[in-house]
Amino acid sequence: MPLTPFHFSPGLLTKVFGPRSFWLTSFMAANVLIDVEVLYYMSRHELPLHRGLHTYLGGGAAGLLAGLLMWGVVLLLVRVMPVSSRWKQRLTQTSPTRLLRQSLFAGLIGGLSHVFLDSLMHDDMHPLWPFVTGNTLAGSISVAALHIGLGLLGLFALVLWLMLREPQ
Repeated sequence: MPLTPFHFSPGLLTKVFGPRSFWLTSFMAANVLIDVEVLYYMSRHELPLHRGLHTYLGGGAAGLLAGLLMWGVVLLLVRVMPVSSRWKQRLTQTSPTRLLRQSLFAGLIGGLSHVFLDSLMHDDMHPLWPFVTGNTLAGSISVAALHIGLGLLGLFALVLWLMLREPQ
């Protein structure tokens, strides 16, 4: 199933334990953008479903694009937010260049982690293309174990995030 929330679990855990500047939105946008490829080929009934964006090069590029798009969205939102918004105040204290780097980094991590996780379960992928064809990681863990592990990781991260976040 494309666009699975299981891909968000590592990003949520990074949001909990990583730097405050980690853009979970860019991470998630990268994962969704990559799975648009699968939706496209599913809608056309064309195999293989996992192609260029499901390589480390393609996933990295998609992640950077997602980071760039989310940065643009945030810059637009900052313009229309009320001056009293704490989020707006925090963002305006950070240079646009630094915000761009933060968003690109999170998007890149999202894209690369998506390719890695999918390479564990999809044998129609070539994650190291154009250098190597094939996918030696496929089947190294059962799909059920992967889903359960990522689901528990996401639940754990969500609970921690809710417990540790700053009061509003």
